[in-house]
Amino acid sequence: MNSTPTTTPRPSQLPPPSQDHYLGLTGANAMATKAIAETETRILKAIKHNALVCIHGHVGLGKTFAVHTVLRRHAPETTVRLRYNNGANMNEVRTQLWRRLDLPGQPPQSVGPCDQQIHDALEAEPRILLIDEVQGLGTKALEYFRTLWGDDARRAPIILVGSGNARQKILNNPALHSRILDWYQFSPLTPTEVQSIIPAYQQIWAEAQPELILYTDDMAGHGSFRNWARITLLLHDVLEENPDLTLSKDLIRWVLSRIDPTTRHTPQHR
Repeated sequence: MNSTPTTTPRPSQLPPPSQDHYLGLTGANAMATKAIAETETRILKAIKHNALVCIHGHVGLGKTFAVHTVLRRHAPETTVRLRYNNGANMNEVRTQLWRRLDLPGQPPQSVGPCDQQIHDALEAEPRILLIDEVQGLGTKALEYFRTLWGDDARRAPIILVGSGNARQKILNNPALHSRILDWYQFSPLTPTEVQSIIPAYQQIWAEAQPELILYTDDMAGHGSFRNWARITLLLHDVLEENPDLTLSKDLIRWVLSRIDPTTRHTPQHR
């Protein structure tokens, strides 16, 4: 009796969820935020239409976390994850793409044959290109990914993720900008969102008074998950090292002094 051959799943290029949290914060939970839902909507549109979408906003707001979370749900094996050093040249751009597509051997030195094999690979099977930190790419690299997508070919959905001047860089490239189907801009968590999300974010905050959470956000959190992860990590360590301590405004002030050296404060236990 003939058996149906099985295909070995391609290893995911997405990092494990634990690596998405800043410094691998122990006990941090993935929170179902509005931003993740909006990100999922854009990515599903990109997949459905083989389109380009852009996710952007200030640093530390959870863009990469959200994109990774959504792609793990919908395309864990077909996502091609690209992340370039600031100002990467075109040889570096092509070489990383070649390797991420798992093409054999070294990329041809001649641009034409190299690009043709990359095009063929994208057309041969479904892939999703995730390009993070796009603010560090130059004009030639951005134009390269536009032509790689191709107006008629639409070889693969492309998800552009960036902070800083990412949106402005794309705006400065009208050919690319005009082809982006949808955008989503991340914003800091509102005070209301902070109050509803942070108690479930990590065990330290589970029993914290709402006033203390708002105080922490106002002084240092600023609606940024990265800021909250840093605060939580420092609190976790000091509470672990000093079991007699409890979460308090005094302890929060001490954390602030660690984050901002210009803030001078010595907690009562020191």
